[in-house]
Amino acid sequence: MRTMIARGAVAALAATALAGSLAGSASAQTAHTKKTASAQTVHTKKTVYSQKAKPTTKSIRLDAGCNFISNGRKKAGQACFKKNGDRVWIRDTARDGMRIEVRGSVNSKGQPGYRCYGNYKGGWQVCNFDRKMAEGHVFLWYVNKWKGNKLKGTSDEKMMVTS
Repeated sequence: MRTMIARGAVAALAATALAGSLAGSASAQTAHTKKTASAQTVHTKKTVYSQKAKPTTKSIRLDAGCNFISNGRKKAGQACFKKNGDRVWIRDTARDGMRIEVRGSVNSKGQPGYRCYGNYKGGWQVCNFDRKMAEGHVFLWYVNKWKGNKLKGTSDEKMMVTS
């Protein structure tokens, strides 16, 4: 029971930090923010590694490392994280004009962030973060659906260990 509560607290902290750290769409963005604490200015450097998913002819086995987002009653998209190679697999399953994205982070401060986005082309697409993700860390991630620049839905969070 204590373990479940501790994991929930870690996930909540990570999600809070992650929400503010994942804006933008360049391949590796850096933003400087200012925080004021008792007349002191602190500069924080935020990095987000962003990739457009590449089409693949391979398919993936759906398992506990996968997450889904719905569009009402129908499944709108699905994504999987495979720790061997630190790859994010993404598939848009609805022709509804929305874009499916995976966003995540590898620590509780939301640094660095990761973003994998695809489009409706039918089939799986892959983002490879193998050289970007630290080994042996927890990757906290979720699936979003977007219409233009407006967020239309978010899945539950998943936590997986990188390798």
